[in-house]
Amino acid sequence: MTIRDRAREALYGAMNTADGSPASARRATQAASTLAQVAANHGHAGTAAAVATLGAAAVAAEGALTNYVYPPGEYAGFREDTNR
Repeated sequence: MTIRDRAREALYGAMNTADGSPASARRATQAASTLAQVAANHGHAGTAAAVATLGAAAVAAEGALTNYVYPPGEYAGFREDTNR
């Protein structure tokens, strides 16, 4: 395995979860949440709001810029019209 293959594999592993779904938005929101909480705990409410907004923007950007389609399956929802 070449260095290029190892670098590609490491980058893919950092950008995706074990099942292949994108993880960048999840990681961005986790980082933004942590930073916003730290800022709020130290009395910087404006900074906390700005960091939280940047985290939300990362999620919106990933949704708008990627073409990832979630695999078919049973997902949680609010509708109860299924007969089981």
